[in-house]
Amino acid sequence: MSFASQIWTLTQAHKITGKAHIVLMALASFQGHKGLFPSHESIASRAGCSVRTVIRSLETAYSLGIVERTRQRIRRSGRVVNGPNRYRLLIAPMEQAKASARHLKQQLQDALNRRKARLSSKCQNASGDNSQSNLFYENRSPSEWLDILNKMNAGMSAEEAGYHSQSFKFRFE
Repeated sequence: MSFASQIWTLTQAHKITGKAHIVLMALASFQGHKGLFPSHESIASRAGCSVRTVIRSLETAYSLGIVERTRQRIRRSGRVVNGPNRYRLLIAPMEQAKASARHLKQQLQDALNRRKARLSSKCQNASGDNSQSNLFYENRSPSEWLDILNKMNAGMSAEEAGYHSQSFKFRFE
């Protein structure tokens, strides 16, 4: 099955929108012998849409596991800065499942870090010190969260690993 036929199948199954279909086909058109690394602006120009639409469409593709992104860092004027993203179009079902799990794991880690930072700042504002003794997980310890993330990294789905969105809550005593 080719990438184009996969995109068509996903569009017909209403898993991606028509705009996302156009964006992903535009992304695929950049494939060259050196790889696939267009900017969001280049993809938007070729697809005839906004950069935000490109970002949303690529997010959907990452979560479905049909596109994999590798972020690159480059040295510029003695500083390390973000370089161009390198993309890989995934066709094999096993590669897609692994890429989707990696993306979900990264999203969960980012959400957990944002939640911790937000609650940490609330604790500091409320108590005036760095003590976080009143902050705890309602249903899971930090080691349980790490176990869930490791299982997901090994290829399990979020549900198989034991993650349920209702268990991701914090409480103050």
